[in-house]
Amino acid sequence: MLIQSETFHEVNHHARSLTCWPQEYDQLTAGRFEGYLQDVHFDSVRLFRERMNQGVAQHTHTPAGQIALLVPIHLDGSKTSDQARNVLADGITLLPCDEDFFFVGPPDTDYSVISLQQDQLHDLLSDEDYDTLLSARRSHGIQVKPEWLSQVRSTLMSLLQELNSNDEQLSEQQTAQKEKALRDRLVLMALDIYSGSLDSHPLHRSARPLGNQHHYLVRRCHEYALSDEGATASVLDICKQLGIARRTLNYSFAKVTGTSPAQYLRAVKLNAARRQLLTSNLPVTAVAANYGFFHTGYFSQEYRRLFGETPTATRAGRVKG
Repeated sequence: MLIQSETFHEVNHHARSLTCWPQEYDQLTAGRFEGYLQDVHFDSVRLFRERMNQGVAQHTHTPAGQIALLVPIHLDGSKTSDQARNVLADGITLLPCDEDFFFVGPPDTDYSVISLQQDQLHDLLSDEDYDTLLSARRSHGIQVKPEWLSQVRSTLMSLLQELNSNDEQLSEQQTAQKEKALRDRLVLMALDIYSGSLDSHPLHRSARPLGNQHHYLVRRCHEYALSDEGATASVLDICKQLGIARRTLNYSFAKVTGTSPAQYLRAVKLNAARRQLLTSNLPVTAVAANYGFFHTGYFSQEYRRLFGETPTATRAGRVKG
């Protein structure tokens, strides 16, 4: 069993910390970033918890051969919709297997993910439920009763606390027995969710696809804004290039991100500039220009507002580290 528990003050460091789970994070709200990761990895079962104080756009590619469930501990869904966000705020989300996945988490998002090897579930689920898991190419929402969701959350928090407890007084055999018991509890919890024990409906009937046209438009805009062609594009340029009406774009961003296209895309470009400052030796002015900030003073002002430090301080911190 491998256990990692770490606090981060840089969003890119947090994104890179989850092994075998490639991610890229963009900080969207202003202020110093603080993230927390607790990751427990058994042979065939993984449980991790991520908590971030800022709003973050998350791009990831889910692992092959793994079936994963996302359980929200705290996710404020008041400004966005579940369908557009691509993750349930008060339910359980089945993540797609070996697929790109994107969602925007609001500030103070806190969630846990249970990930299991596919072959471990083959003989434990009905053929229909197992086929539903394997065929998912997008996230699916599983609505459960509030009391069941509360129970799942409590059980996960209890498991993580037990895993963090001091085992110095246990023998090697007792430690192995404890690990097996915790692993089995995780598997049984996942099976309850997959088999419909929590809501009396089998998975192939209760799981509904998430993501919609609003989510698709925001994702396309995000990707275009970071392309060579779109890096210096304005919101109007993006509307023309993608054939999207300005009003439609505003509505989609509100549903998915809770903010405006201009504010969101500016933050995305500032994050891209930050990654370039951390990984290249280009002058700050050149980095700024690469993402459409041709006035260095304005770039520095917006950068400091978002990250709580100047571009020069970011570069100096990298050199110092």
